[in-house]
Amino acid sequence: MEDLNNRSWHREDERGAFLVSTKPNLLNHDFINTAFEHPDMFWAARLPPDQLAKALSQSVTVGLYEVKPAAPPRSITDEPSSPREGSPTTDSPPQEALQQIGLARLVTDHVTFAYLSDVFVTPKKRGLGLFPWLIQCVKELLRAHPALRRAALLTGSESLSKFYARALGVWDMAEEPRVTIMCRKAFDADGLLKAYIEGLFQTGCNERTYGRP
Repeated sequence: MEDLNNRSWHREDERGAFLVSTKPNLLNHDFINTAFEHPDMFWAARLPPDQLAKALSQSVTVGLYEVKPAAPPRSITDEPSSPREGSPTTDSPPQEALQQIGLARLVTDHVTFAYLSDVFVTPKKRGLGLFPWLIQCVKELLRAHPALRRAALLTGSESLSKFYARALGVWDMAEEPRVTIMCRKAFDADGLLKAYIEGLFQTGCNERTYGRP
């Protein structure tokens, strides 16, 4: 299987030049933590730097970048110039600057399962067709899992549900017979899970009595 952390896609048109890449060294951790605080990512929250780095390193994190124009070469003068002798210079090649403007994250075992999360495009760059392009790139990454059993995502938006159905071919699991998706948001303390299970047994697993975790 190919290395999914070394994939890149380029796009350039009248709206600008953009890059989608899975290369970890391009990720801007400050941008990602700021995105986690955005109201549109209501499920997320800023992470301590070490936890963020760990989460990103154990996922296929897809960065979306705007490619800024190359800066002109810089000349380094070693000694003053004179009318008879030019200044010796060392010219560095132009460097394109990347500004991260979005991301998506695939939490995966790299073989059988992939969970799409943390999809975000900064508001100032929306309406440029970047979100569908980002998801198209994610689709190519999913296709690179030859033994993939399931790809999953969560959304509370009806319009996004329809978009993901078209773009990725996913469907609402409630429509699939004999399949139940079970989850919980977080464990706040070691005893919380035990208390929850005990509560289920005491109430006969009556969700309306005990409440959802």
